[in-house]
Amino acid sequence: MESAQLVVNFALPEKEKTRKKFKFPVFKTISFIFLLIFCILWISPFFIMFFGSLRGHYDAQYFPSELFPPHSGLTLENFKMLLLGEYPDDIVHNTTTYPIWNWFINSCFSAIGGTLLYLIIASFTAYTFVFVDFKFRKYIFAFLIATLVIPGTATSVGNQSFVYSIGLNNSILALIIPGLGGVYGMYLIKTFFESIPKDLVESAKMDGCSNISIFAKIVFPLGKTAIYVQGLFGFMGGWNDLVWPQMLFGAKDNHLWTLQVGMAYIINNSKTADLIGTALASGVICFLPVLVVYLIAQNKIIEGMATAGIKR
Repeated sequence: MESAQLVVNFALPEKEKTRKKFKFPVFKTISFIFLLIFCILWISPFFIMFFGSLRGHYDAQYFPSELFPPHSGLTLENFKMLLLGEYPDDIVHNTTTYPIWNWFINSCFSAIGGTLLYLIIASFTAYTFVFVDFKFRKYIFAFLIATLVIPGTATSVGNQSFVYSIGLNNSILALIIPGLGGVYGMYLIKTFFESIPKDLVESAKMDGCSNISIFAKIVFPLGKTAIYVQGLFGFMGGWNDLVWPQMLFGAKDNHLWTLQVGMAYIINNSKTADLIGTALASGVICFLPVLVVYLIAQNKIIEGMATAGIKR
C-alpha cells in the first residue's frame, strides 16, 4: 500500500508539469489564418472566372454581380459558342465564329514542340559545358551568361527580322525557332549537372561509352529533375506567350494565331454584356491545360527528386 501510494504521489507532479508546459501556438495559428486568407484572395479570381463562364448571356447582362446565376442556372452556353459555334438567336448578329480549335492546335504545337526541342538542345549544351573539356569553354559560358541581362523585348525586333529573312513569317515554326537559343534553361540544367559525380562519367568513358550513351544512361537519369522543372517552365512560357505571336502574325493571319492571341481578340470584342461569358470561357480554356500540365509535372518532379537522391 505504501509503495502504491508513493507511485501515485510521484505521478501526480509529472502530469501537472506536462499541463504547465502546454502553450497555445499563437504564432502558428496567426500564420495559418494569414495564409488561408491569402489563398482565398489569390484563388477567388479563378472561381469568379470559372462560374462566370458558366452563366448565360441573359444573366451576365441583367445580373452581372451574381456569382451563381439566378435565372438560367449554370450552363455551357458560352463554351458551345466558342468550341462549336452555336450562338443563341438573339446575339448571332453581334458575333462571328472563332477558329478556336485551330488556335488550340497552334498553341499545343508551339508550346509542346518548342519545349521538347529546347530541352534537347539545352540538355546537350549543359552536358558539353560540364563534362566535355574544350578550348575557351569558360569564356563562351561567361558570354552566354552575360546575355541574360538583355531583356527579351530588346531582341524581339531582331528575332522578327531574322524570321522574315529566312521566309518563316507565314509559318507556325516562327513561334519556336527564336526561343531555341535561350540561356536560362541551359544554365539551370548545367547547375544541376554539376552535382553529378564526374567519376561516373570518366569511368564510363574509360569503358568506351560515347557521349550520347553517357548522357542517356547516366546523366539524364540523375539530372531529370532539372529537365522536368525546365520543361514545366518552358511549356508555361510558350503557352502563355502573347507578344511574340502578335508581332509575327498581326490581325490578318488569324489562322496562325495561338490561343492566347485569340483570347485577347475575343476579350477586346466582348464589350457588350452578352459576350462577357465568352471572354471568361476563353480564359478557362486557356487556363485548364496549364493546370493539368502543372499537376502532372509536379508528380514527376517529386518522383525525379526521390530517385535522383537514391542513385547518388
